[in-house]
Amino acid sequence: MKKLRRWTGSCLLGMTALILTSCGQDMLPEEVYKSSIAKMEQLDSVYFTESSQLQVGEDQVSSFTRGVVTYQTPFKAYMETEMNVVDVSEPLDLHIRVNGDDVTIRENGETTWEEYNTSAESVLMKARPTHTLEFFLDFEEEFLMKEENDLYHVSFKGTDDRHIALAEKKLRRLGIAEEGVLTEETLNSIELDRIEMVAYIDTETMYMVGYDTRFTFTMELLGDLVRFNEIIYVRYDDHNHVTGDLEQFMEEKIKEIEREKMEEREDEEDEEEEIITE
Repeated sequence: MKKLRRWTGSCLLGMTALILTSCGQDMLPEEVYKSSIAKMEQLDSVYFTESSQLQVGEDQVSSFTRGVVTYQTPFKAYMETEMNVVDVSEPLDLHIRVNGDDVTIRENGETTWEEYNTSAESVLMKARPTHTLEFFLDFEEEFLMKEENDLYHVSFKGTDDRHIALAEKKLRRLGIAEEGVLTEETLNSIELDRIEMVAYIDTETMYMVGYDTRFTFTMELLGDLVRFNEIIYVRYDDHNHVTGDLEQFMEEKIKEIEREKMEEREDEEDEEEEIITE
């Protein structure tokens, strides 16, 4: 993008304080992005949440996952997921433990833990952004960046035909279409609405504090015109500060979040009372 490559000249012309800051750092958006991904790969531990919504035609599923991970040997993780599926009255509640190569699961409040037919590596993908965010590097020259509240916002938006390759990769990653299955005719039927990504990166530590992605497009699938819409929000906290028993840490983290929410509500109520008094 010519606009990005002219940052230095733009700064001399005094465009905006945000771009001036980026120029002073002399880092392109893709450099900040890659640096943060590399930093996240070096983590010893982290707490994360993932909120997702997926719609393919009339089928819809949403989920919320929170988890804690320690990367020392053996790799350990504990996650809780609530999943809601359209036309299914009760949500599915899953608790997952990982200890090295052993993955166990407990469903819907049951007391018994059972072996789970998945790999520790697949769990690791949720806890580190590399798997998801390397996805967009084919279009790194189109990344944009701004700085706000001590965070770099590195973003990408795809709406053109050249970005259809990302839609194809997404379908394969979800298992909707395996490698080589999508025909040229099917690919040509894809009409993009938008593909978006924003990564939030701490300006001091370069750790990623979260990212949002969205894929919206239509395509012919099995003879029907289908709308595909996926939205994912991921947040990270307590970088390298997860200690002790993971389930206990999670319990204390949830209490901390609830306390913060309660304090925010009390502050809002106090502000409303002050307004009424005035």
